Amino acid sequence: MFRSLLIIIFVALVLWAIRSLMVRASNKTPAAKPENKNMVQCLQCKTYIPSEDAIIKGEQCFCCTQHQEDWNKTA
Repeated sequence: MFRSLLIIIFVALVLWAIRSLMVRASNKTPAAKPENKNMVQCLQCKTYIPSEDAIIKGEQCFCCTQHQEDWNKTA
């Protein structure tokens, strides 16, 4: 009886140690850092968007072609 209890405790400790090592290993992997993107402001709606997604004509930046057309009509 005592021997069975010791075996169960030993197995539980081994499983706990393996699990904690796996958790530590998964926490050490570096998380993907969000890239710092250059943000620009749409002249029409004043919304900030990444420069890669913007429509840029000279120094004018727009979030979509519709805003570019609306801006050109008012200018």
